[in-house]
Amino acid sequence: MNFDVFKKSIDDMVKKNNDIYTTAFGNQYSLCSKRTYTEDEVKSIIESGSLAAQQKLSRTFFNTNGFYKQIVLYYATLLKYCGILIPNLLDSKASYEDRTVKQSYAAASNFVSLSNLPNFLTVCAIKSLVDGAYYGIIKNADKNGFSVIDLPAEYCASNFCSANGQELIEFNVAYFNNFNNNEELKKRILSGFPKEISSYYDKYYKGKVKTSWMLIPEDIGVCFTFVNNGHPFFLSTIPTILQYDDTIEVEMSRALDEIRKIIVQKIPHNSEGTFLLEPDEVTELHRGAVGMMSKNKNTSILTTYADVDAIVSKTSNDSVNNNVATMAQNIYNTSGVSSLLFGSTGSTTLDSSVKKDISLMMYLANSFSLFLTNLINSLFSNKKVNYNYKILPVGVWNEEKYIDSYLKMANSGYSFIMPAIASGLSQRDLLNIKDLENKGLKLLEKLIPLSTSYTQSGTTGAPTKEQEEKAETTIETEISRSN
Repeated sequence: MNFDVFKKSIDDMVKKNNDIYTTAFGNQYSLCSKRTYTEDEVKSIIESGSLAAQQKLSRTFFNTNGFYKQIVLYYATLLKYCGILIPNLLDSKASYEDRTVKQSYAAASNFVSLSNLPNFLTVCAIKSLVDGAYYGIIKNADKNGFSVIDLPAEYCASNFCSANGQELIEFNVAYFNNFNNNEELKKRILSGFPKEISSYYDKYYKGKVKTSWMLIPEDIGVCFTFVNNGHPFFLSTIPTILQYDDTIEVEMSRALDEIRKIIVQKIPHNSEGTFLLEPDEVTELHRGAVGMMSKNKNTSILTTYADVDAIVSKTSNDSVNNNVATMAQNIYNTSGVSSLLFGSTGSTTLDSSVKKDISLMMYLANSFSLFLTNLINSLFSNKKVNYNYKILPVGVWNEEKYIDSYLKMANSGYSFIMPAIASGLSQRDLLNIKDLENKGLKLLEKLIPLSTSYTQSGTTGAPTKEQEEKAETTIETEISRSN
């Protein structure tokens, strides 16, 4: 056989194989090939990148990576953001029976209910965790609620605090230059901002001020900076996420290699060693075999004139599973959150982990409380009363314990409001429900509660425990007594 003909035959078979497999299967999905950032780029941004670069990296992973988004949303939604409005009398002669105090409290309580604070604060928490801080401007605030315009984090900074501890915003009005190619749009956007902002930008645009950075007035600025000095808090988890993707990629390739089959077609020859098929016929034979097996993505076709042996490495499933599980665990370890929260296999340390996480988020919740206290006082305080708004450390994970604890305290004479707030009711809703039940439906007269140690005098002792709640020694004692 002519060597050139033989070589051309081999080239044709390879090309035919590649063409058919590309058409039949397309390119295999690769986690690594879909990356926006390389591992070196991520490391460089985390260690020495600008704040804007770090925020962009964090947003990219929040929008594209399940692990990163899951961790951020867990922390952002950990609290229910339910709070209690506490009035403080300023005049020693004033009382809660005063008409002025009553009207002020009713208006403030109504404001809290109408403002839909849990949703607003959840959004602020998400942005604070992703960008490292939330920046906004109050556009409107009245007795019926308030509205806030979000500011782009990459054009904001917070280096100062007011006398009462509220963080102040420095805003780079050069942000509006991004719309210079559409003057009509820029005018519309500027008209939506408070006059202080649009006026300063106009001066900057005309060269009447030297710097594009302006200090937002305290009464309209909204700033919540998280504990990492305004930098995205979970950046350190991104390298471990990339390592997890690498591990998945390797294990997928290894698994495919282990299940892949190679069908070898050896070209027949006679006893004298002469091949019985011409090169063109061999090429057609190969194309036909590939076509017949095109539906089986784990099978490859090899047509050869020579003997071929394949050496396949074997890896145990336990080793594969351990590698993947270890890399997944590293992600949660780096973020500081328990992996049991996302796939519980036990509850030994889960409770303490939730407590730790709530204590972390209370740092942000206390900033929320300060902002809302200042806002409520600016609208409703007077010479006789001002207010303190306090967000409670209550979330879905621990609300049952808190409600039970608050109920026990209420039975000892403490607040009746706290259990209702922990269960999700506002102070206004609680009063409305009780008025409806007692004055409207007169349920207090129609529904008489069962006798308990709290409603029936003379009945003492703790309520009887269910059998599964009793200790083993208690059960043994009861059995011995009954015998």
